[in-house]
Amino acid sequence: MTNTYYTILPDRSALCITGDDVTGYLQGFLTQDMKLLDTQKLTYSALLTAQGKLDYDFFIFKQGDMVILECETGRVESLRQRLSMFRLRRNIELNIVPVQVVALWGDNDVLKAFSYPTDPRHTALGLRNITFQPIDKSEYLSAVQVEFNFYDRLRLEAGVPDGSRDISWGEDTVADVGLEKFNAISFTKGCYLGQELTSRMHHRGLGKRGLYPVSITGAALPPFTDLLADGNLIGEMRSSNGHMGLAMLRHDSLKIAFKTGVRVLGAEEDDISVSH
Repeated sequence: MTNTYYTILPDRSALCITGDDVTGYLQGFLTQDMKLLDTQKLTYSALLTAQGKLDYDFFIFKQGDMVILECETGRVESLRQRLSMFRLRRNIELNIVPVQVVALWGDNDVLKAFSYPTDPRHTALGLRNITFQPIDKSEYLSAVQVEFNFYDRLRLEAGVPDGSRDISWGEDTVADVGLEKFNAISFTKGCYLGQELTSRMHHRGLGKRGLYPVSITGAALPPFTDLLADGNLIGEMRSSNGHMGLAMLRHDSLKIAFKTGVRVLGAEEDDISVSH
């Protein structure tokens, strides 16, 4: 029988947005279609630069007429300032509020007893409970509480990026990080900030690199450290936990990496081993 686990995610905050037509306000510049909130409780989205580079990522949900963006605590104030630039003459208020986030995963039969939304990025990440109230652990008696590292390794195995730990803001594109695979992008909603480059790279397959799950031999390299194979730059390390990690690698370097000491377990697989 599969066990069910939960952990409290650190360093998360909420940006609460209220005012006139908040959904329409956000629809014009976020990557995800805000209409999804009519049929699902939680979505995942991003804000790009005008040049199509990643600027922020966050989860989106609604409470009444208020729209909430759940994001990294360390970037929530800069996100508030960034979104304030788009208000123009709209009657829009943006307020930062503390939030608690619990990830819950494991036995599907147990998970069905909870009313929390599914993590929109990947089914392996289970449910995501976002609350403005202190965590009541009595709600989770059917699950085992584990340390964040347990969940972090699960995320890495699924190849899911974790904000600033894996994304180089202002440099990485949607295609680089693979956010379309994690349901952060709408290719049918119409125009949004950075849409032109995102759409062109997607439809023409112009991406030259990607974020891959990796198995690390030896000590993990610090995030954003160059990965060199026989003197050739093939990419850079991103986040890691134990022997698992994510690496940004050139798609055309996978076979070369194999020949020069970086063992790739298959260009069509998501499992890549990096030895250093």
